[in-house]
Amino acid sequence: MCKRFFHIIFALVMLALFSCRKETSMERSGSTDGMFMADVSGSQWIAADSLKSAAVLGGFINLIGISDDHRQLNIILNDTIPGTYVLDQGSTSVAFFGYTDSSNSYMYSTNQSSDSTQAGGTVTVTEIDLVNHTISGTFSFNVYRGIDGNQLRFTDGVFRKLPYTSSLPPASGTDTLKAVIDGGNWSAQSIEAANISNQLVISGSNLSGTQSLGLNMPADIVPGQYMLDFIKTSYTYFAVYLPSPNVGLASVDGTLEILENDVTNKRIRGNFTFNAVDPTDPQGLITPPRQVSNGFFAVTYQ
Repeated sequence: MCKRFFHIIFALVMLALFSCRKETSMERSGSTDGMFMADVSGSQWIAADSLKSAAVLGGFINLIGISDDHRQLNIILNDTIPGTYVLDQGSTSVAFFGYTDSSNSYMYSTNQSSDSTQAGGTVTVTEIDLVNHTISGTFSFNVYRGIDGNQLRFTDGVFRKLPYTSSLPPASGTDTLKAVIDGGNWSAQSIEAANISNQLVISGSNLSGTQSLGLNMPADIVPGQYMLDFIKTSYTYFAVYLPSPNVGLASVDGTLEILENDVTNKRIRGNFTFNAVDPTDPQGLITPPRQVSNGFFAVTYQ
């Protein structure tokens, strides 16, 4: 259970660090420099010139690319130094792959299967150029989709001289995500929200990506009150709070109130409050629990 939860945490981090899953977002921040490509089960995948980007911040390396045929690859690595990273069911490094349009909203990943022959592999970061702000490396892994048992194999993967950023884009002037955390006011400086496999994910952080808060709920949620507890709701309604890059806390004994979910204009507003605990230390013997109260969000999602 805890392992699965931390996979979800890093999916939220992925969402915060990149402009969701839509090409329109990538067109604003993508790069025409560098290379990002692989062989995917016998067919070539190449990130389009303006639809690839990278980030090295908040304790993570993040790579994203979208091909001309709308296939998107996200790779999240749990450190910011060169070396070989293992992606499997027990790792907090992960890769996601899927279509950005409505043709298939379910994602493949390196951590969906319990069978290491179906999902997992490695990513090797060979160079992080601190002067020119580029990153290079290779990768090879399998991704799996649990809903239908399909698998894809990535081989000969390479990212070369891919420009990276070390700060997040500021939030839209119309989006808000704020709360009182342990008695202090907190507001997200960078906010992203998206419908991912019929789950609405809202994530906000500071510009350095070192502190973040996220909410997860069904995309078709209607106004009303819901329990915000990662255990009691079986990961359907929950929140996460990351006070620092290596500390992930989950919501227990919380409440989510949806004020509005305009599915036509993709605009949602709501309130929330919860206790945040370490899933591996729910009694707070090592990691102190945090209190999140007076939370409010009003965001437009992809």
